[in-house]
Amino acid sequence: MTMKKPTTMLAVLAVLSIALSAVPPTETQADSQVQTVLADAVNNFVRPGYSALHTATRRMEAAIAPMCSEPSIEALDAAHDAFSELVEAWSEIEIIRFGPVVDDNRLERLLFFPDRRGIGLKQVQSVLISKDKSATAQESLINKSVALQGLTALEYLLYGSGADALATGDTFRCAFAHAISGRLEAVSDQLENAWDAPDGITQRLVSPDAGNPDFRTYAEGMQALLGVFVNSSELIADTRLKPFIGADAESAKPKRALFWRSGLTGRAISANLRGLEKLYKTAGIERLLPMSASRFGQSALFEMENARQTIATLNQPLAQAVTNPNSHGSVNFIRIAIISIRDTFSGRIAAGLGLSAGFSSLDGD
Repeated sequence: MTMKKPTTMLAVLAVLSIALSAVPPTETQADSQVQTVLADAVNNFVRPGYSALHTATRRMEAAIAPMCSEPSIEALDAAHDAFSELVEAWSEIEIIRFGPVVDDNRLERLLFFPDRRGIGLKQVQSVLISKDKSATAQESLINKSVALQGLTALEYLLYGSGADALATGDTFRCAFAHAISGRLEAVSDQLENAWDAPDGITQRLVSPDAGNPDFRTYAEGMQALLGVFVNSSELIADTRLKPFIGADAESAKPKRALFWRSGLTGRAISANLRGLEKLYKTAGIERLLPMSASRFGQSALFEMENARQTIATLNQPLAQAVTNPNSHGSVNFIRIAIISIRDTFSGRIAAGLGLSAGFSSLDGD
């Protein structure tokens, strides 16, 4: 009997250990875990993302300046390269659609899209025809329509009808583009500073308080974080892809695609998906999911990678691929995969986090 006591004691301790591990965490422990995830999301993704955007806007502005002073094909090529980098930097952080970016119409100042009635294009063309000098200075451009201040306007100036003249000396068009790049730099600077401010949105998100105007509880912070995945995947599927895919190659409408002139539609969507993947991993969201739900996160990541790989293997701009009967199905597959990502986050992962995702920032668009 004496020899069996240690074994019996070990068995009791093992059962006790299992029982204790099955006890749900206290509210304080749960809040601490959520706080860590929110802090990691901000410090490892959001703030670096806005910093990268700010860097890209500065490079854009720096690339346009010499094109205006000493126009050449090489200078225009350098501006195109800088624009491509800017589109990727923006698309990766674009998925954050709450906080300072929605204040003062910053989101629209950066990207006026969708533009279903072609308002932005008409306004840009009108400025070019009238040679409105107030559009060539940041101080006056800021007071004009947001459609004249962002990436779609800049894309038209760099790639649209008449853009080749930038290589030989279209001083007005170049000054207009330079003013837009300056506005983009100013807005990205505001966003970076807002997230870096010690008493700003980062503090309110990571340390919620009942007196905050936005994040009063940890649940509200996690709801915003979950919304990034649900709303961004819905935006990509229904606002970026659906309008130009069509039922088949013949009915496709490639000119409805964002960034079709520059051929950057696919790169932008791929960067959107890369942003979602980075955010999920760097925030460590799986730490909050029960074992039974963590596999759904991995499934969503797998779909993101599949969609990005499909874009890469097309070897042509997405807006062109959709008009080809041999590749139309691949573009449609990308949309189906992204819808699956949305459904996974709004259903399985939301349930695993104990949240409701029955909302959409796209309502009314």
